[in-house]
Amino acid sequence: MSDMLVFGFHYKERFYKAIANLWKKSTNGIYRITVMNGDLERLLFGNNIVSLKEGRFLATAGTNVADMEIKQLQEALVIALNDHRARN
Repeated sequence: MSDMLVFGFHYKERFYKAIANLWKKSTNGIYRITVMNGDLERLLFGNNIVSLKEGRFLATAGTNVADMEIKQLQEALVIALNDHRARN
């Protein structure tokens, strides 16, 4: 798995780009997501960490996030990362 992944994702019927950088090496890795859109990046702030476990990306931060918009954005990012990984 690369230390940096550039991928696209769909959120609210629009297409965006994001970068996943390896943040901490562990058995599988913990990645920090940067969304290439200022508004979405601010929305995701503090909830932008995903882990790679058993070959699948999972949201690790914000599992108790009350804001549905943040949860939907996290879900869109995780789906796109897993699709990206499956294709490559």
